[in-house]
Amino acid sequence: MAGDTVGDLHGKDRAEALNAVRQTVLAGFAGASVLFGLAYTARTYQLSRRGQVTERFSRAVGQLASDQLAERLGGIYGLEHVMAESPQEHTTVVGVLSAFIRENARRTDSPSLPTGSDGARLPRPVPAWGTEPSADISAAIEVLARRPQRDEARRTDLRYAQLVGLSLRSFDFHAPPRLSRALLTWADLCRADLRGADLSGVILTGADLRHARLARACLDQALMADADLRGALLSEATLLGADLSGADLRDTTGLTARQLAGCVIDEETQLPPELASDPWVAARLAACRTWRDQQQRDSFAPPPPTAPAG
Repeated sequence: MAGDTVGDLHGKDRAEALNAVRQTVLAGFAGASVLFGLAYTARTYQLSRRGQVTERFSRAVGQLASDQLAERLGGIYGLEHVMAESPQEHTTVVGVLSAFIRENARRTDSPSLPTGSDGARLPRPVPAWGTEPSADISAAIEVLARRPQRDEARRTDLRYAQLVGLSLRSFDFHAPPRLSRALLTWADLCRADLRGADLSGVILTGADLRHARLARACLDQALMADADLRGALLSEATLLGADLSGADLRDTTGLTARQLAGCVIDEETQLPPELASDPWVAARLAACRTWRDQQQRDSFAPPPPTAPAG
């Protein structure tokens, strides 16, 4: 290992050179051993941490099935910690919490409006003020609304959820609560307080949003076809690209023609009288009609906002 150069030396020089080579070889072996030890330690740590995460996840899921509220809340917040610390478990935790909400807060009534003997639609009773989801359902929704912002292949599935009186107000969170791209088809959000929430891209087809507080909420690109928004508060809400085809917007508060100028509306969209007769809204309706007639709806890009009439 010393090579020919050392072999040509004699006496003291040869001995010193050989000692230097031996020390270098030993140092190399020592360094390799240290690196191997570090790699082994890191691998052991990762396996141990993975095992701890799995154990915590299993324990938290088990708590969700408890008949004790305190244990269910502990399970929900335990899953939040797992999701925060382990990006690999993000999708799984979101799926578990979504399923928990769907199974424990599912609408028991028919989403379609009841009809009388003459076939006419009857108004559905509005829940009393103070009606709200149970503590564990509210906690699960809040955890989903403040989850880490990571790429998600699937939508958060909250279809048919009974969420009357849900409170997700931006001033109660460090950042606006986020249910963007959530699947809330036929969900009951009557009297929900969603002021300042991020609901961009959410699917609210047929949802009950009567008397919901949506002031300053972001509803850009939201699909709200056939949603019931009677009595809802929409002051300063953004609705760019939102689909309101067939939606019932009668008696809404704070809704303006400028907001509707960026939405998709049709002849079935029910508006307050002062907006139904607004020239700006009429121009928007004509633009949306032309867009549909040209079969551009499959492009998923709504027509650009309409300029004020005149």
